[in-house]
Amino acid sequence: MVGKACEGDWEYRTDRAPVPVKITVKKFIGDDWMIACMVPKGNMMHCMVREAEGTLKQIKYNTTDKELPVEIMEVEGLMADFFEGGITDIKREGESLRITSGGNEMVFTLDKDKSM
Repeated sequence: MVGKACEGDWEYRTDRAPVPVKITVKKFIGDDWMIACMVPKGNMMHCMVREAEGTLKQIKYNTTDKELPVEIMEVEGLMADFFEGGITDIKREGESLRITSGGNEMVFTLDKDKSM
């Protein structure tokens, strides 16, 4: 389950894009959490989730709508579909962060560039 250790900057590297996907997880007031995602030169996506009875419920999802460079279209589409599915769980596993959304899981690694 999401906790203080999940906060921070994370990334997802794939051969589908020349740059890593970047996400930030931040605790807000009460039981609310914000997850912001961006593929550099792409759109900003962000979700708000709320902890309730040991589970997460996505309460908001927004994205900007700018034109994308061809080289990141595939991975940005993948990320948009993932976050639109509705985040239901976030777990830290060492230097990895496992996010579950719409029944699918993605694993992000600690963004070493930001953690220094």
